[in-house]
Amino acid sequence: MEFSKHYRPSETEAEIIKRWEETDAFSPQPSRTGKTFYIPIPPPNVTGNLHMGHAVFLTLQDIMIRYHRMRGDETIWVPGTDHAAIAAQAVVERKLEAEGKSRREMGREQFMREMWWWMDTYRANITEQIKKMGASVDWSRERFTLDEWLSKIVEETFISLYNDGLIYRGDYMVNYSPALESVVSDIEVEYQEEEGKLYYITYFVSGSDRELTVATTRPETLLGDQAVAVHPQDREMKKLIGKSVIVPIVNREIPIIADEMVDREFGTGAVKITPAHDPADFEAARRHGLPTDYAVIDKNGVMNDNAGLFVGQDALTARENIVELLRAKWNLEKIEPHTQRVGYCSRGKCRIETIVSTQWFVRAGELAKRVIEGYETKEFVIIPDRFNKTFEDWIYNLRDWCISRQLWWGHRIPAYYHVETGELLGVTTDPSELYAQYWQENIRQDDDTLDTWYSSAMWPFGVLDWDFENPSELYQKFYPAQVLETGYDILFFWVIRMLLMGYHFTGQTPFETVYLHGMLTDERGRKMSKSWGNVLDPLEIIEAHSADSVRLTVSIGSTPGNNIPVSMQTVEANTLFLNKLWNIARFVHSMTEDDTRTYAELATEIQNRGSELLEHERWILSRVRYMTDSVTRHLDAFEFSEGGDTVMHFVRDEYADFFVEECKIVREHSVLGGVVLRFVLLTVLRLLHPFIPFISEKIHSHVSPGDGLLATALWASVPFERDESLEARFQTLERFIRSVRNYRAEMRVKPTETIGVIVRANKQTRELVETNRDILSGMMRFGTLDFTETSPDENEYAYLVVDDMEIFIYAAEHRSQGIAEAERLSALIEDKQSYIKTLDEKLLNPNFTKNAPESVVRAEMEKKRQAEEQLQKLREKYEKLV
Repeated sequence: MEFSKHYRPSETEAEIIKRWEETDAFSPQPSRTGKTFYIPIPPPNVTGNLHMGHAVFLTLQDIMIRYHRMRGDETIWVPGTDHAAIAAQAVVERKLEAEGKSRREMGREQFMREMWWWMDTYRANITEQIKKMGASVDWSRERFTLDEWLSKIVEETFISLYNDGLIYRGDYMVNYSPALESVVSDIEVEYQEEEGKLYYITYFVSGSDRELTVATTRPETLLGDQAVAVHPQDREMKKLIGKSVIVPIVNREIPIIADEMVDREFGTGAVKITPAHDPADFEAARRHGLPTDYAVIDKNGVMNDNAGLFVGQDALTARENIVELLRAKWNLEKIEPHTQRVGYCSRGKCRIETIVSTQWFVRAGELAKRVIEGYETKEFVIIPDRFNKTFEDWIYNLRDWCISRQLWWGHRIPAYYHVETGELLGVTTDPSELYAQYWQENIRQDDDTLDTWYSSAMWPFGVLDWDFENPSELYQKFYPAQVLETGYDILFFWVIRMLLMGYHFTGQTPFETVYLHGMLTDERGRKMSKSWGNVLDPLEIIEAHSADSVRLTVSIGSTPGNNIPVSMQTVEANTLFLNKLWNIARFVHSMTEDDTRTYAELATEIQNRGSELLEHERWILSRVRYMTDSVTRHLDAFEFSEGGDTVMHFVRDEYADFFVEECKIVREHSVLGGVVLRFVLLTVLRLLHPFIPFISEKIHSHVSPGDGLLATALWASVPFERDESLEARFQTLERFIRSVRNYRAEMRVKPTETIGVIVRANKQTRELVETNRDILSGMMRFGTLDFTETSPDENEYAYLVVDDMEIFIYAAEHRSQGIAEAERLSALIEDKQSYIKTLDEKLLNPNFTKNAPESVVRAEMEKKRQAEEQLQKLREKYEKLV
């Protein structure tokens, strides 16, 4: 198979996907460790195209899945899509509207046929895009939240909760979207800052000549007032508690109540309570036994019969008319500008109405008791732990959860009513007994469907074929999941709901670790938004660059709970890395093309002939052992960015920049150079595979076809002990090489031109340099390399200092080509001072000195000591020149 000169992702990725599918690479395989690993994938909406948010969770979860599969754990990742009730119905209704049709005219049955046709047509779109991201899901187990099995679970859990008194039908304050004609959840509400007005309205206190001024942003709701509230600790207002006021215009008497919900800094310190039109007022009314259902605005934002003179007017028109009437009656004290947050439906793009409505609710607070017990005993943990406070604020204060939606697309509520009386006759999956008792024509099923978050709450155990009577083998083997990975923005909407249902129905946590990633931003930290023009399309990036470039972009730099900055510059830098990796692999392949031994056989060969290794070969094997251990440790600790970054730095800074170059120089003197080159490359490919599966799989097929698919290979194994002393010596050589290379670049020395170098160092360092003279000469283009006990003439030599080694480069012929020596030394002094300052900040930080291992603290102190010695030497040389 030809190893092409250039990496062509568009051809490679399609080819690799096909190979994975044909070999069933992602189905669970018997565990080599006795462990299993399972992540519930957040099912993307069937409506959508892949966006960068999908790219984040697909990448991070796939890193974990591929890592554990390679570690030998029996691994399962079940793909699926969400029916996306509100979003999907809105899309189809817009389509029908463009055709001059409406769902109401079509009727439920015909509309549902239209929905299923649309779903079947477009559902494959998102699944193909998931494949393009390289997600190693088991497609043979693909699920859909409206498939037969999951629908059965949704219905049966609803009935079970209802029978246990944990689901009920009642009145509550909800968000209503007039455009969608449905209740919507809080996550479907987008808030916008708008310039509005604050109206100061006077109410007369009953039985006195006193007035009480109330500030409000919605004077049109005044007609529905049920009380005026003041804070119980407000000295000025306290004496009014228990008295009554007269509501202007309607002249209705309402009480003055005390409630701590009042913000004494807002307005006058007195607020009107309109329970049917404000969530906080609704809760206050329930606390004080006030009526909660007296509405003056209907769910479409139009004044109803209770509005008297203003019936039929839209709310904004009624506001203007009510304000004018208040002004005429001398009840309007003043109007001030006021910025307020206004909720809009994210799908319907209309203003949200908060209404009291008869809906179905889950007694979430009751279900939360078992979740709280599991949380407090650490049956599950949250990463990062700073989100524990957010979780606690929600789980300890859960309100009843509204789960009904006025939609047709979704899981229809299995409740049945008498047609004439409206009486609830039963909740069941089989209404035949009700039909026999009341006659079928007298019975109607509830028109509403369930909140999408309700069905999604069953996802972790539902996709494992759980049921009440006979939990499946799949469920028994893999449940609970080891990890739930998702964005912190849906900690409440999805994570908590899964915990509620998981604990209630399975008796245990649905997942052991909750890993929360941050939100995507641009490089300036701004949220990605079409209005900013900073939205990146992962499909376009895949087309122009590669899926692996996208994966690196969203994983390297991603830390738990922190926002993830992404930019095209990062994408391009990652593309350059992939091309570098490809070119390195081509070189290794050209050097070792005839070697067909497997990864394990190469390791055995090196072990058996260890005495024949050259020093730089032993160094790279020590470094690759350290790197492998580090990456493994990072991935075990969910430190994905650190893990990937560790391998990338190793590839660039040690393998490519040094070892590959060293191999070229001493090729004739090495008997195991090619074996080590290939073994290290194969180790790197295994470590990088979870991050960049496509290019790593393609390279692996070229350089080690005998090992089969990389996707099903075992994790990297380096059976060589570290030699930290050797690593330290080679670090000195690396710094030596980098310093001289930097000098050559600064002085614009031509690549083909050799330089003369003199070194002053202690005996050990001198021996190190002498032993590796050929490598150093080849990598830095030395004409001569000599040693000295004294300093040469400063006027003829440039000065460098590396560790305890002083380097003198014959510079007379370079001075005219680059910066002056004094200027160069001054820049080195500034860099060294800045470095020492950074070390000081770290060593003076009590969190570092207290929490870091003692060996790490000592190492930092040694770095500072050495840097201060180097700074002193640089200053001495500089002072002699100026």
